[in-house]
Amino acid sequence: MTNEQKWLLQEMYDEGYRDIKIIGVYAYFVNPTFIENGGNFKVRDNTPRIPCKVLGLSPKTDKYSICALLGIVEWDKVPVDTKIIVKTLFGEQKLYFAGVGEKGFICCFPCGGTSWSYSGKAMLWSYEEDNARLAENGRD
Repeated sequence: MTNEQKWLLQEMYDEGYRDIKIIGVYAYFVNPTFIENGGNFKVRDNTPRIPCKVLGLSPKTDKYSICALLGIVEWDKVPVDTKIIVKTLFGEQKLYFAGVGEKGFICCFPCGGTSWSYSGKAMLWSYEEDNARLAENGRD
């Protein structure tokens, strides 16, 4: 993906658009606040669109997530017990996600625990968002 494509996607993300719906050869930007009829997307005259090839997207795929294309993690949507990697003073640690804490800190269960094994007696470990990432299946 080129810097110009990333810039455009970032601008659309900042404006509130989260998905791209492919219809024919056009990519339509979807803002969740404008979804109608119980979650159905409907193209309007003012719906932003761009040819798929300008963004380097395949018209054979129905839908893209702008977050996935940009590598943005929406931590408030990550399920509890998801494997994550955090950078600490002692190197990278493999932990399980516990939620988003105050001021946007990423919370993890202590000592590699999960929601099932966590007793609630110890404090959750918290890290700045810049120091946390999702673990990639099979690679981490």
